[in-house]
Order: sequence, then C-alpha cells, then structure tokens
Amino acid sequence: MSNRFYVDKTTGIFTDELLTAGFVRLLENLFHFQGEADPEIVQTDFGHYYQIEVTPALDVARLEAGIPAFPLAPILRTKKNSAKLPDLPDDPFYAADYEAEKEKRAAFLAAYSELEGTLKRAYAIGDDDAFPFERMPPPPHERWNVFTLLNAPPMPINGYNQVMTRWLAVGEAGEIGAVCRLLCDLFSQTPNELDAAVKTWKLLAKPHKWKDQASASQFFNPSQGKGINKALPNGVGLGNMKNFWLLEWLKAVGFYHIAFTGRVKGSDDRKTYVPSAGRSSYQAQRAVQRQFGKKMRFGETAVRADILTIIRYTRAFIEKVEAAQSDTATEAEKMYLALMGTVKRPSDFLRGFHAVYYKSLGTAAATMNIAFLNLPGWIEIRQMEDAVIFQAILDEQESIVRQFAENKGEEIELLQKFRDFIVADNLDPFFEFTTAYSSWLISQGENKGGFPPRKFDENNLRRLIMSNEPQLSPILESEGFRNIAYAIRQSTVTAQYRKNKMDDRRYGVRYGLGRDLVRQSQYPDEFVAVLSDFLHKYNAENAQVMENRSGPYRGSVKTSDIEEIVRLIDEHGSDVIAKLLVAFGYARVPRQTNEENEN
Repeated sequence: MSNRFYVDKTTGIFTDELLTAGFVRLLENLFHFQGEADPEIVQTDFGHYYQIEVTPALDVARLEAGIPAFPLAPILRTKKNSAKLPDLPDDPFYAADYEAEKEKRAAFLAAYSELEGTLKRAYAIGDDDAFPFERMPPPPHERWNVFTLLNAPPMPINGYNQVMTRWLAVGEAGEIGAVCRLLCDLFSQTPNELDAAVKTWKLLAKPHKWKDQASASQFFNPSQGKGINKALPNGVGLGNMKNFWLLEWLKAVGFYHIAFTGRVKGSDDRKTYVPSAGRSSYQAQRAVQRQFGKKMRFGETAVRADILTIIRYTRAFIEKVEAAQSDTATEAEKMYLALMGTVKRPSDFLRGFHAVYYKSLGTAAATMNIAFLNLPGWIEIRQMEDAVIFQAILDEQESIVRQFAENKGEEIELLQKFRDFIVADNLDPFFEFTTAYSSWLISQGENKGGFPPRKFDENNLRRLIMSNEPQLSPILESEGFRNIAYAIRQSTVTAQYRKNKMDDRRYGVRYGLGRDLVRQSQYPDEFVAVLSDFLHKYNAENAQVMENRSGPYRGSVKTSDIEEIVRLIDEHGSDVIAKLLVAFGYARVPRQTNEENEN
C-alpha cells in the first residue's frame, strides 16, 4: 500500500508540472480500477520535488492484475494522419477529430457574432448563467487551443500521437498493469530512480520490440527543443533530444489537461501558461481551473495576457472560495472548500504560472522567452468580506489594464510596469505604475470623445496598499495626507474634467504635477519645497476664485495639514509620501458618482 509519491523537479520550468499532472491523472484512473471513485489526491510543493499524498492508500501490489487499456488524453485525428492511425473506439476519450471540432467552433462563433453586446460579454468573461447556450450551437471543445497548438507548425501532433499510440499498444498487449507498477515504483521515492525504471521497461519491452526513447518536443520541454543540446557536444546536428518515452507520455498527458495556450493577438506567435501548484488537492485544482478557463476564451496581446492570466486565475480561486462559504453552497462546493484545507491565500494554493513565448518562424517555432508569473501574495481570504473586497480590487485592475494597447509606446510601458507589480509582493513597481499613470490620465483626459480614462477607487487603493504594507496605515489615516491628496486631485483630474465637460475654467489644470512631485522625492528638502510651492499656489487660486466667482468652492489646505505631512515625511521618508500622494491624488472618491461634483 502506498499513500505518498514524489516527482523530482529536474528542469525548473513547466516540464516538471506537466510530468506531475500526468502522473496524478494516472493515479486517479488507477483508483477508479480499484473501486475508489473520489480519492483525495493532494499535491504539495517541497522545493526540489512535488509530494503527492493519496487517501486512501493505493494498493500497488494489485496493479498488475489485468488492468485494461485506458486513455488519459485523446489522440488527435486530422485529414493528413487519419489513414496512419490505428483503429480506435468511437469514444472522445480515445480520439478527437480536429476537422469536426474546427467546424463546430466555426458554427458557434458565427452564431456568437450575431448576439447583442451584453451576451457576448457574458460569454467572454465566463458568466455562463447569463449566456443563452440553449439556443446556440454546441460550444467549442474546452481544449481547442491545445488542438490548435498540436496541429500547427512544427507539427508537434506527430510526437504527441506517437506516445499516445504507444500507450494504447501497451494496453493491447496486456502490460498496462506492469507499466503502471513501474511508474508507481519510480515515483515512490525521491530522488526518483529513473535508471531502474528504464531497466525494468526494457525487460517488459523486449518481447514486443518496443522502443524506450521518444523525441522531447519543445512544447512540452521548452529548454530541449531543436538545437545543440548535448551536455558534451560531439557534432552540430540540430535534431530533437530523446527522453524515456513514458516520461514524455506523462508530460503530453499533463499538457493536455492543465496547460493554457493560445495565439498572441495580432500575430502567429504563441504563449503557453502552465500552473505551478503550492498545496492543493487535484479536485480543487480542477474546479478552479474550469472556472478560470471560462475567463480565457479569447486571445490577448503578450503583456496583457500575462497580467490577465494572474488576475483572472486569482478571481476564479476567490469565486470558488466565496461560493463554498455562502449559505446556499452545494455539497460539491463545500467539498471543494474542505479540499482547500487551511489555504487562505491564492498564492499558497497555486504558486503561479510558468509562461513560455514561442516565436512563429513560418514552418517552425522558436522558444523566445521563459518566465514565471507569481500569484499576488498580498491577497488573503479569511472571511466573506475579504472575498468581496478583493474581487472589487481585481475587477478594477482588469478594467484599467484593458485600456492599454501594446502597439503604443507609452501604454506598453504602463503594461510592463503593472505586470511587474501584479507578480511581485512589494509596492515599488506599483508606485512606478501610478506615477506614470498620472500623466497618462491627464493626456487621455484631453480627448473630447470616447470613454473617460478609468481611475483607481480610493477605497480599493487603500485596501490594496494596506494588504501589501500595513505599516503605511498611519499615513493613509492622516487628515493632513488626505487633504493634500484632495488638493492634488482638484488641481489635476477634477479641474480637467470641469474644463472639458462643463466648460468651467475657474481652476487651472496642473499638468505633470504627479511626475514633478515624484521627481523631487529623493531629497526631502527639495520635495517639501516643491510641495509647499504647489500648495501655496493652490490656496492663492482658491482665494482668487472666491473673490471673483460664485460657489461652490473647493476646500483649501490648512497650515496644520502641511505640518502633519512634514511630520510624516520625517517618519517615513519623502519618497513613499510623494508616491502615495500621487496615487491617491489621481484616484476617484467612491462616495460620489462623479468627481466633478466634489467640492
């Protein structure tokens, strides 16, 4: 009996996650054959290996007793390869027809294009309850993007189908049980004894003349694509590397079940995201993944895709936790919460995503970038109110990010700065973003037509900062800080709105104020001088308007406000005060519908 297995991390990229996911999928099927319909399978990251704990224990000794052939991922049938494939059962678990799925997707999208905007949006954001599936053609296959990758140059479908076909051949020969025992023995200890597993396989394979190696596709092994990859090169051949075929089969199975892949919007390039588990049950992972998949139905540009992947997965996790905690939760939803155990942070449940960028070269593809995107560690769900708060924060962040286009120099820079923040657990990149964003808000505010640029909600901004750095609380609670942030807002985004939308030119617009304040923030004396100069002119302008114009009037800054901000600078430094003032000064006040009504 075995209740723990171990999968060594040997690459540091998503290959390890694919291998683990493939083995977990195998374990789930083995439990099914032993009469356990819902085993608990918990995957935990232990640094240099993944531990897989199963309840109840798996009776490994029974594995060789006549287990029939079973597929873990379907073979992909196309026009070109259908004649070469073996006879397969008429079962979607054994084979998927690429052309049929392509036609099904085209019919759905044609009907989708005729829908009104609210229904299109419901489908795009994963609000399936509001989408009329009942009067639509069948939706695309949930793994359609995997099919498109497999069938695109340089045709990884051949290697994928090869290992899937080999597995079925093992089943036809009655050796499935023995091979499953081999794999369970391989992963029963760490370090994994791969040499012993290969030796055992060769003994099984010899009567059948089965091979023990398979090509390492770069789509499952990004660091082992075509090229000179040998540890001790003795030539310049550019062929793929070879690995033990059972490991390549498990990676392909894992890719089919957990990878998210798609074309980069506006190009033939491709990005693939593979989740990296922290501590989570397989059932809970699958539930969150399905929720997440609904939000990833359409392609995105490269940097924005990174940001939205993190935001949307985090939202999917929160939605599942919220549903499980509600009074109307179903037994299945309560079960998912129980499976999550003591996990309160999305980043404990899932560390983040491995991201790989593939550059299209026409008839080939090259791995251009390999990265890891952390889930935000500052999000922690301890009670129902937290779920509501963080959902609002993430919704706001997505709406802000979706304003930017990657083909514009200033906006791609904003996207890159925001990506640096969303995958980090500190506020430095966020303040870089809010400083640059202050200038963008003002420049976009000059456009007469179109939607006004989105601003951070002041309450959401406060919660975000407090979640990251609670020690900043005295600053945010200071009346002097709030009043000066108010003065900045009145002199920038509010004054601009009044000028452009209401033809109210009583107050001048201070262009570039945010950048000016942050530029001088490295030196406390210079910052205080610049800030004091602004506040002096702000109060003078207020006095002048009150003498010559009717009200309502905006509030002036008091001497006590300036004294308080100087004290905060002495305690916390001018740099953080300046960046916080800019962030809040260009935010909107939530209690009012429009900032132009603030007075």
